Amino acid sequence: MYKNNRIVAIIPARKGSKGIKNKNLIKLLGIPLINYSINYAKKSKLIDRIFVSTDGENILKTSKNFGAEVIKRPKKYAIDTASSDSAVVHAIKFIKEKLGYEFDIVVFLQPTTVLRKIGELDQAIKMLVNRKLDTVFSSVDYQPFLWSRFKKNLRPNNFNPQKRKRRQNIFTINETGSYYITKKVAFLKTKNRFGNKILNFNSDYHSMLEIDKMNDLKYLIDLIKTNIPKKYKLCIPNKS
Repeated sequence: MYKNNRIVAIIPARKGSKGIKNKNLIKLLGIPLINYSINYAKKSKLIDRIFVSTDGENILKTSKNFGAEVIKRPKKYAIDTASSDSAVVHAIKFIKEKLGYEFDIVVFLQPTTVLRKIGELDQAIKMLVNRKLDTVFSSVDYQPFLWSRFKKNLRPNNFNPQKRKRRQNIFTINETGSYYITKKVAFLKTKNRFGNKILNFNSDYHSMLEIDKMNDLKYLIDLIKTNIPKKYKLCIPNKS
């Protein structure tokens, strides 16, 4: 709780995954991926309850073992075309209507993010409350020049190659996808993670690294073995 605001974390974790089979349960140095997000939420001093929304029985069991409460996600919110936002909306209504628990703020954590800085989440929650915002999301100062493939050709997506700007003159903000903090009323009104009053939180660079493909997994396993997590105060759960 922060300034009389009750806060819940919701981690949507489907059993189905395209790039890596059973991705949310795959182990990084002996620890299931889902526990990296559960553990990060547990490190928060402001979050009151932690929920995992899933359609997978094994994910339910694993999440319980690591101290999260679980919400069985209906099939219609677990198919490939269903958005994570729809699963979070379902979880919000379940917590309120089925569990009878009233709360004010939703911390939506994506389980594909592994490396998050200790203490950052609470700073972002305080930003939301103190500045009276609807949404705060994790971001990094990174300005890529993006191209899109069109048949056999490439086309610039967000810049003009003939009038290429200097990076100092590019002011785009990149979501890391690590977390989205949203007022419950705003989430229910818009049916997604973004309300009207939005700001970004300048996050640690490592939160931009997500696991979508096997190469991502291999790289992050190697990275965790180094002294980087300790040096940058990243949150890594214990094996026990």
